[in-house]
Amino acid sequence: MVIFIMFMCTVCRCHAVQFDVIALPADIFSVCDNYFCYPEPSEIATNYIIQNLKTYNSINIPYLNEVRTKLEANPQLKSATASMLEQFKNTDKVDFDTLNQLSKEFNVKSIILVSAYSVNDKNKAKRNLWEVLEISSAFKISYPFSLVTNVVLTDTVNDVIMWSSKYNKTVSDSNGYFCAANQTQAASQLEKIKLYYKSNIAQNASQNIYLRFFPSDVRTFKVQKNDNDGEKPHFVPNALEHLISPQAKMELEEGNPSIDSLNAEPEDLMFTL
Repeated sequence: MVIFIMFMCTVCRCHAVQFDVIALPADIFSVCDNYFCYPEPSEIATNYIIQNLKTYNSINIPYLNEVRTKLEANPQLKSATASMLEQFKNTDKVDFDTLNQLSKEFNVKSIILVSAYSVNDKNKAKRNLWEVLEISSAFKISYPFSLVTNVVLTDTVNDVIMWSSKYNKTVSDSNGYFCAANQTQAASQLEKIKLYYKSNIAQNASQNIYLRFFPSDVRTFKVQKNDNDGEKPHFVPNALEHLISPQAKMELEEGNPSIDSLNAEPEDLMFTL
């Protein structure tokens, strides 16, 4: 009993630290700003990342509507934030001066930036995904588009990027179309985009973000081979094994873990209509 209590106290002390962070989609101010009046992909991704991070008691992160409301109350900071996010979306550059202002306003030390845009192999111009859907639906464009999502975790105390990843997704059916002849088909495309962000990007990004705050929470213990049972050595993750990607788990079982496996991106699965 004494050992158990000591163990629990150790666990509690390990997780007594709480990280305060906010997440900003590049299109945070683009509310109902497209033909379909759909939420922008960067906002969809950010909302799912926030939901996942809220499951960790050691991370404190506000919902997007709270962030938007606070920025609306500060016109000067809102304008600076809008310019910073536009630059991030177009060039991938991070403006730490504006991030430092946001950190003071929200009393956080880390800020997550999320952008999303669409390109194709015919034209590298960055387009809004719903603009692409509208154009493709009207003109039956036959080439596929790629949905590019960029997620960056910044440390606003030291003005450094703690982690970043860029995800690519081909959005088309097997015939190379990404279009919607009616509202029902358009709504179906929206649901596919939501599912992609929820099941792939949000899980991968939130796990990697958590691991940057609590890297010691992923540990493995090698089980020695017993010459009598003939079983090969294997690795057993600790109680937080759900934080490790499937690729990492496979490598751990094979006894050859790599750092890259913790940053593994989801496989590129094509949408189907």
